[in-house]
Amino acid sequence: MKKFVVNILIFFAIVLTIDFTVGFFGDYLTCHVRSGDTKRTYDLSMKDCHDVLILGSSRARHHYDAPFLSDTLGLDVYNAGYDGNGIVLAYGLLEMILERYQPKLILYDVEPAFDVNYYEPDNNHKRYITRLKPYYHHKAVGNIIEDVSSEEWYKVHSGMVRYNMSLLTMYLDNFRPNIDSRKGYSPLYGEYDREPDSNGEENDLDHFKLRYIEKIITLANSRHVPIVFVASPKYGKTSSDDIKPVIDICKNNDVVFLDFYSDTKFMQHKDWFKEPMHLNEKGAKEFSSILAKNISEFISMTTIITKNH
Repeated sequence: MKKFVVNILIFFAIVLTIDFTVGFFGDYLTCHVRSGDTKRTYDLSMKDCHDVLILGSSRARHHYDAPFLSDTLGLDVYNAGYDGNGIVLAYGLLEMILERYQPKLILYDVEPAFDVNYYEPDNNHKRYITRLKPYYHHKAVGNIIEDVSSEEWYKVHSGMVRYNMSLLTMYLDNFRPNIDSRKGYSPLYGEYDREPDSNGEENDLDHFKLRYIEKIITLANSRHVPIVFVASPKYGKTSSDDIKPVIDICKNNDVVFLDFYSDTKFMQHKDWFKEPMHLNEKGAKEFSSILAKNISEFISMTTIITKNH
């Protein structure tokens, strides 16, 4: 019996040692990795300061030509969109960012699956906290993780859970050059060559996500940072019903919403799309050009209001 107890203790000691080592190594790589989205997230959250931040999903990342917008607006614009993510990750990133500085403007691109509706691959929203887990010790981020799942909040204290299968990718990123000349923008190439499926789907609203839409507005307002919501073009849409809940939230909070979701100009150019949900590089440049004009007017108005107060 005594030997059995000793073996159990040794086993747990080994597991704890491995878990601590994985956590230590993961935490180190998070802060020192040379490239990839790990470095992008760390620099965005902990180091860099930008005048204008673009937040949202892959539609943000692929639709907003940050270098073009920077040159046009005369401001440092950074594209902080993340593929397969939305409002939950964006809110966590902004909480950390606003601890260090105040951007002049935040642009949030709305995507129905990640910001409005129930989406089956969400895994009860757990997919959206993956990139936040290394920063769980930040109070605001810890609160988000716990809000998503109290179980995940306890599990994230484990190094093996926190980094799971990401260690290898993070390690390999140390041997790749850090090239981000496009300020987070990632263009898509190729043209859409067929018509989209016209069968619309009825989706249940995800009130958890919509609550975070309201929270990010409250957060921005509390730090006196202007925030503008944008719906970039989608090919084949005839209305903006998919994003109406966010439009209503913005209206109720006196927040500007720029709706290009079913812009007729883009509906005439299938060659501007990689596929229905994403613009290609040509379409992104055209959209960024139109957006820049709207944003220039908004920045001018905001500047005048600020000076008057």
